[in-house]
Parts: sequence; structure tokens; C-alpha cells
Amino acid sequence: MKNIHHFTFILLVVTLLSSCYKLEDLSLNYEDGVSTVVYDLPGDTLATDGWGDNYEENDTYLRQRYYNSRWTDSIRFVPYGDEIINSAEGVDLTQTGKTADEWKAEVKAREAAINWLSNASIHPSNAANNDAYFNTETQYHYIRRSNNWYQMEILGTRGVAENDSIYVNWRGFLSSPPSNASKGWAYRDNENYRVYMHNGTAWELMVNDANYNENIDFIQVEYSKSGKEAGIYSMFLFRFEDQWQHFLRDAADSSRFLTTNEWDLAFTEELNSTVWLNNGRTTFGPAKGSPVTKSSLIMYEYGYEFMDEAPEDEFFDNRPADNMQMGGRTQYTEGVNPWFEYGSTFIAKPYPYRAYYLRLEQSDGSYLYGKLQLISMYKGAPEVLTDQNWPAPYLTFRYFIQKDGSRNLKTKD
Repeated sequence: MKNIHHFTFILLVVTLLSSCYKLEDLSLNYEDGVSTVVYDLPGDTLATDGWGDNYEENDTYLRQRYYNSRWTDSIRFVPYGDEIINSAEGVDLTQTGKTADEWKAEVKAREAAINWLSNASIHPSNAANNDAYFNTETQYHYIRRSNNWYQMEILGTRGVAENDSIYVNWRGFLSSPPSNASKGWAYRDNENYRVYMHNGTAWELMVNDANYNENIDFIQVEYSKSGKEAGIYSMFLFRFEDQWQHFLRDAADSSRFLTTNEWDLAFTEELNSTVWLNNGRTTFGPAKGSPVTKSSLIMYEYGYEFMDEAPEDEFFDNRPADNMQMGGRTQYTEGVNPWFEYGSTFIAKPYPYRAYYLRLEQSDGSYLYGKLQLISMYKGAPEVLTDQNWPAPYLTFRYFIQKDGSRNLKTKD
């Protein structure tokens, strides 16, 4: 009988507590009436396309990546008419000190100057760089570049699932191919960023996913039909004050804007997902040389709504300039101040409660304090996403900048 009374007492307490306390509504709602919410700001959608894991009929382009690197640009593997595609384009022409347009012009001139030798059943012994020939045994064309033979044809139709998951002997990210190569060796070229594997006869472009040691799909290859310029995402700038957005499409535009105080955030890299705060003290960020040197950010793990007061300046001052970025975490790297993570599906999943304190240097030397939450890089900011080809990048984020100069960042009663 005593046990029954005890149970009744517990039930009564639970009932009373539930009547006094309302459970917090955890559904996503970013409108607080104070913050500025930016929905579906278009990133460089010109750089996106419907990419699939394997070759399908009528696919024309492929792209590659290794480890956690960015994707290559789209690579066409289907020739037009009698065209002979050259998979080795650009492997021996350094990009250092050149604009993208200058480097591409040099590559184009080199392609136009290929010296065609007579057909042969083996590689010509005295061939010079930029010599090419047709092999009557293999029925492929080969070209001499970087003192090595490259197969010119790209065998994209082999990029089906049953050919994936091969193992390669990875040799690194190199300016020229390793000497005395053996079949199965693979490397990524420093100049054109493409991944090659040695087939025992020559270097050929990788067209399949491949494993290295314990890294499954260390190399990934995807396929597409339309051939948009995928993988090279033009950076864009954003300003909090008036929501100004500007894409940087060429070197002149970059020179005009990057070294100024006219912007706050730069959305860079794949899917415009690595976000930099303007700080000219960085050694490798886009703001290098900017007059803004005191802007800073601090990551906060526990929810935008609870960021009521900005930290003291000494905490902002202690942040390294090269940590003024918000990137992504993968299975290979923790990232810097990551706001999302990539899983095995290569779909970015934002951390739901992660946000950032901001200190923004003004032209008169004063500071404004604020907070920022990056919410999604996919159109509509879906809470759950399983489709790798969902439209992207469309950036959704919210922020609050306290205009009176105080550290008060309350946006919720």
C-alpha cells in the first residue's frame, strides 16, 4: 500500500511540473524580429550542375577530386567531330604569377603547337615535349609532356560502378609526374589540378573512384551532361550594412574590391561555403592587404539566441588573422571554425546551434559588434536533405549588428 501512495505522489508532482513549465519549441524559426535574415542568396550557381557518381548514357563531362581537395573544373571527354582530346592539357605550364586568363591563353597556344609524329606501335624513343603520335597497337593517341607520355583520350565511359573502388599507389600533389612510374601509381598535377593514374604505358586521366590505404573513395569522379563550368566557384562579397553582393569574375575585379573596406564577408571555394571575414592581416585569405586589420570573429557552440553580449576586445584581439574564416569539417580535417560538416554522401550538414561573435572595424577606427549564424547552402534551406543534386549554392544566414557600438546583442526576450 505504501508503494501505491508513493507512485501517486510522483505522478502528482510530474503533473504539477508539466502544468508550470512549457516545453521549448525546438522547430526551426529564424525570424526573431531583430536580426536580418537572408534567404536563398544566390551563390555562384553558374558553377553548379547535376553531377552523378557514375557515367550514364550521353554524359559528356567529368570532374575529379582527391582527399578533401576542391573539385576540378568540368573536363569534357567526348570529342567534337574529328577532334582529339588531350587529357594532359596544362600539366607542364605553371600558373604561378599569372592570371587565370593568361594561363589559359598559354595552354591554348601550346595545344595549337603540338608536333604530330608518324604512327607507331611503340613510343618513339627520341620524342620531345609536345610531340604526339597515334599508337597502332593500343589505338590511342599519346603526347609527350613534362618528359612523360600521357594518353590523350579520356575513357569516360569506363566510369561505371563496377569499375570503381580500385586501389592506387598515391604519389602526391606534384608539379610534374614521378619518374620511373609503375602501373597503378597516381598523382594530382599542380598545374591543371587533374588526377592521373599510370596504366603501365602512359599516364591517363582518372575516370573512376579509387581507394588509397584506408581512405575509401580517396579519389572521387563524377559525371554530367551539360558541362557548366563546375568546380570553379567565383567568389562573392557581402556587406552587412546594405546587403550588397558582388561577384568577382576576373583579376581586375578582385584587385578593385578585395583590398578595400567595402565588404565584410567573402564567400569562397566549393559551393561558396568557406566564408572569410575581411581582415588584411591574413597571409592566405582573400582579404590580404586590406586596410581592415582589427575585424575578428569567435565561434560559439550553444545557440544564436543565447549570444546576448559580445566578448571583451582582448578575446577578439587574440584570434589569429588566418582564423578569420568559417569553413567545413570533413572526415579528413576538422576545418577552421566549421559551420557545417560533410558526411559520406557529400551533402553539407550545418551545425544547428553554431554561430559567431563578430567585431567589425569601422573606417574611423571604432568597432561595431554583432553575431552571425550560417544556416544553409541549399535552396530553400531544407532541414533534411538527401539529394546530392539539390540546387546550390543558395546561402541562407542571419545576423545582428549592434549599431550603437555597445556589446548588447540581445535579439530575443
